[in-house]
Amino acid sequence: MQKIYTIEPIEALKMSIQSEREMQRFYQKAAELVVDQNARSILEGLASHAEGHRNRAVSMYSTFTGKKVLFLNLDKRHKLNSLQRCGDDPNEAVRVAKRNEKEISDFYAMVSRRFLDAGLRAFFRKLAADHLQHLALLESSFLEPLALNQPEEKEEEDHQNVSQNEQASY
Repeated sequence: MQKIYTIEPIEALKMSIQSEREMQRFYQKAAELVVDQNARSILEGLASHAEGHRNRAVSMYSTFTGKKVLFLNLDKRHKLNSLQRCGDDPNEAVRVAKRNEKEISDFYAMVSRRFLDAGLRAFFRKLAADHLQHLALLESSFLEPLALNQPEEKEEEDHQNVSQNEQASY
């Protein structure tokens, strides 16, 4: 996990906005890589959750600073450097997603303990809990060994078996 010794609330909110944007992009790309519709739905749902988290972070930023956020240009110091990008292998993308969810949850939990403002603490605790739920969803939905880059052969085989059974009964 990235070492953060001191952090200001505004900086933490900026990092949250950036991290959630990165997670949304990650899940959108991962969803495009998988063939299985159920897996794609899960990843698209996680992308949607990341967008919701980002919107809440933007809202919290606006509330906390009194500034409306139209576009937030963030530099490298507002990036959670330990988050990994989505590659081209869907199996590895899911493995990386699990690590990213753990990493971002740990970051939010750590940040939630650093502030006096109860609203900020509650906000970051909620994000940490949400990302732990995402991790649990990924772990229960994608068991090793992963085979997400394989075509949906099982459905085709089932369809062929039904057709052969129907022909045999005539």
